[in-house]
Amino acid sequence: MKNTAKTVYHYKEFSDPELKHRNDMAMLILEDYVLMIDVCNWVNKLINTSNTRKDAFWGVENKINGIQTLFHIGGIVRVDHQEILEDIAYSIAVNTIDEDKNERALKIKAAFLEKLLILREDL
Repeated sequence: MKNTAKTVYHYKEFSDPELKHRNDMAMLILEDYVLMIDVCNWVNKLINTSNTRKDAFWGVENKINGIQTLFHIGGIVRVDHQEILEDIAYSIAVNTIDEDKNERALKIKAAFLEKLLILREDL
């Protein structure tokens, strides 16, 4: 039986135009997310320039809502799934800071899609 739920967990069942539209939205959000991680990283370096402990932190980094918007659009409502995906996005974003913004967003998207296939088994 084909699942009719329009969540990203079942992205393989989307029509080509629908998949393209959702992919385009996701990439814009992920590119903005990567850019904001870069901005936060840059600000944190500025804050810690003369701080020998390097422990000052710009708190706005924990308030980036782009990923939450992506979860809302994709129908990912389970908080545990959101946390897993957010950890993946953050890890890729901070570990690839010197790479191209678009390439980093593509890496996050690919990791999300791979993980979503696993997470949907937990629905």
